Amino acid sequence: MNKLNKIFHTANIQLSLYRFSLPFKYPLHFKGHQLTSREGLWLVAGQANEKHLIGEICPLPGFSNETLEQCQQHLLTELQTSSNLQKRSIDHSPQIPSIDFALSCLQQQISWHRADNRDLVSLTSVPLLQGDHSDILLRYQQLTYPAIIKLKVARFTVKEEVTLLKNLIQRNPKIRFRLDANQQWTEQQYSLFLSLIDTQHIDYIEEPTVSLISNINISEQFKVSLALDESLLGIDSVPIHHCIKALIIKPTLIGCPKRVDQLLKHAQQQQLNISVSASFESPVAINQLQHLAIKWQQQYNVKVSLGLDTLHVFADKPSDIITKLENLLMLPHLNPSMQVTCLWKS
Repeated sequence: MNKLNKIFHTANIQLSLYRFSLPFKYPLHFKGHQLTSREGLWLVAGQANEKHLIGEICPLPGFSNETLEQCQQHLLTELQTSSNLQKRSIDHSPQIPSIDFALSCLQQQISWHRADNRDLVSLTSVPLLQGDHSDILLRYQQLTYPAIIKLKVARFTVKEEVTLLKNLIQRNPKIRFRLDANQQWTEQQYSLFLSLIDTQHIDYIEEPTVSLISNINISEQFKVSLALDESLLGIDSVPIHHCIKALIIKPTLIGCPKRVDQLLKHAQQQQLNISVSASFESPVAINQLQHLAIKWQQQYNVKVSLGLDTLHVFADKPSDIITKLENLLMLPHLNPSMQVTCLWKS
């Protein structure tokens, strides 16, 4: 019997399903979807006078194949029909990644509180700078000019984005970029971008175009490195090429623990970097991703960096969200101080 079954078979364990909505400071765009808040589900396993375990289900519109409504209906059906969840095998159910990630965290009893700074110090945290160009330049100054940053590209014209990068290079001639295009460039735009920028400042580029073959060919021509992100969701085996430097692992989008294990083993064998990356989850899942990253670096002996710098987009402080959730779980009869609805309770 696996850990998850033990959790659910223990006497007096109570399962609850909550739906939450956490407002953003400003609207965010995800492949044609504009979101003003992050909505998701918390599956909570708790016992009197014991700590609560939480699995977060938070599909990202434009990236996840499943919708939040589909996840909610699926979980409610399983919760309401006796022991379906108890019999669910995480390792062999990759069809709903958001749910599989949540159940995996429950099975492994991954903490949903922030990891200790002493454990995080071995991981490189790369800040993601977003907004218009003036916002990005201001944010870079506020962060006191870090040596490496992540930027979303393919949002403006190629020449506008080249200008932004050159402005950042002026502020720090040693700066390195991790660029993420989310497959939004054409081959011509990608080639133009590389022809206009000093490529020695590029650490790697994630998913420039929709064609992996074109990405490799153009990157090889300009002698830049690639990182694979969305491509990992659509291929069974990871291609081996000297241009590929890193794998971007988004556990909430991949879901299946066996698939994550395959990717980590591949990175170990090919000496690739790993970036554990966020999909704008709540602080609950972000904290769990921290713990998983620490575990994976130790277990697989790979170089792991954190791409989890997304909590600043929420209107509430991450610590306040965690505190409000703790109060809700301890005193469920009180009106919650955030937008959370209990959908089911055993």
